[in-house]
Amino acid sequence: MTPVVIPVEVALPSQALLGEGPLWDEQAQRLRWVDIVGRRLHEYDPATGVDASLLLPQQVAAVALAETGPLLLALDDRLASLAPREDHARELSSFRLDQAKVRFNDGKVDPWGGFQVGTMHHEGTEPVGSLYRMAHDLSITELLPSVTCSNGLDWSEDRSSFFHVDSVLGRIDVYSTDQATGEMTGRRGALTVSPPGIPDGLSLDAEGCIWVAIWGGGEVRRLTPDGAVDRVVKLPVSNVTSVAFGGDSRDELFITTAKDGLSREQLSREPHAGDLFWCRPGTSGRPANRFGGEL
Repeated sequence: MTPVVIPVEVALPSQALLGEGPLWDEQAQRLRWVDIVGRRLHEYDPATGVDASLLLPQQVAAVALAETGPLLLALDDRLASLAPREDHARELSSFRLDQAKVRFNDGKVDPWGGFQVGTMHHEGTEPVGSLYRMAHDLSITELLPSVTCSNGLDWSEDRSSFFHVDSVLGRIDVYSTDQATGEMTGRRGALTVSPPGIPDGLSLDAEGCIWVAIWGGGEVRRLTPDGAVDRVVKLPVSNVTSVAFGGDSRDELFITTAKDGLSREQLSREPHAGDLFWCRPGTSGRPANRFGGEL
């Protein structure tokens, strides 16, 4: 099968160091995303083209929505909340990471209203990271140990499958989940992501296919449930980090990228590295889940 190539354009010349974690907020009709290395939380309004950002005291790895109003943040070594119209994040628990080894990375609210967020080894070489879940009562449980770079994650529409990326392994692991509780009941397989590049952030569409960003590969690929690549979004940058469906009908795809780590020569060849991109993928996504606890 020859994949269909989908045209892409720059939505915002953001020049982020490490753009990540795009998330469509249907209530606000805004795209929320982060620049991890730049320590900025962004809010982009496609209707006006305006992007507002907040500089935080720590790196911010992920942003999530909550039913109670505040945003949920994964900072460098802790979880925090940020209330509307405030500029100071409030720490949520005493749980801290060992910053000498790992930092938080990609995170997303699951269909049961818990916040799942992973960690990664700073150099991406040792399996000392984990995937954690913060429950409604703010208690934190380790779900997956021995992860090197926990990255993209999402769940099937029927809640029976969980998809998770450890980028260093170059694959998307598939776990069976209890549809009522979300408990993982075993790894049942994996979808291989072929070089060049490695899998980063991902999002499932309404058809059950996976849109995965390829770090170092300069593209986003859509994988069908059997692992075939049937659509590709090719970008003019190497380091593609994550994707999110958005817009009025959730039929637009927003794509974050990074410039951090590129040489001066690479940056001269990729002037749009770090920009936010946009396309119409020919399918739609699903609304983002919201954290069910009180923040």
